[in-house]
Amino acid sequence: MGLYILQLDEKSVDDFWRLRIELFKELGEVRKDTDISELKLATKQYYLAHINKDLISWGISQKEKLVSIGSLCLFTRIPYKENSSGLEGYILNIYTSPEFRKRGFANQILDNIIKYSQKNNIKRLWLNSSEQGKKLYEERGFIKKENEMEMFL
Repeated sequence: MGLYILQLDEKSVDDFWRLRIELFKELGEVRKDTDISELKLATKQYYLAHINKDLISWGISQKEKLVSIGSLCLFTRIPYKENSSGLEGYILNIYTSPEFRKRGFANQILDNIIKYSQKNNIKRLWLNSSEQGKKLYEERGFIKKENEMEMFL
C-alpha cells in the first residue's frame, strides 16, 4: 500500500508511543539511557482513555507503517469575547520520522486538524512549537504570543 492519512484509534497505541518517544529523544527531553517505562505506561493509559474523546490524533502511514503523527487535545473554557463557545484545541506532537520528512506530511496533518476544528466549532487552536515547526504554523496564520507562563507542581 502507499501513503494515506487516517484518524487514529485504540489500535494505534503502540505506534503513537513509538513516534512520541522519537520526538522526545530528538528534542532532548529524554536521553537514550533514561528509564522510560513509567512514561510509556502512563502515555499508553492516557491514549487509550482519551482517544477520539478529548484527544483526536491523525497519522500518515507509508507501506503500512505509521511515520507521522499529530494530535489535538480538546477542552472547553469559560466563554470569552473572541470565543463564545469556549471550545479550544491544543495541537501537540506533530512529528514525522526523520527519513520521511520534506514530503508534506506535517502539512497534511495540520490541514486535517484545522478542518476538524472548523467542522466541530472549535474556535481557538494553540500550541508550543519547536524551532523546526515554527515556519509551518506561521504559514497557516498562527501568531506568536509571548505571555505564556508555567509551573510544575
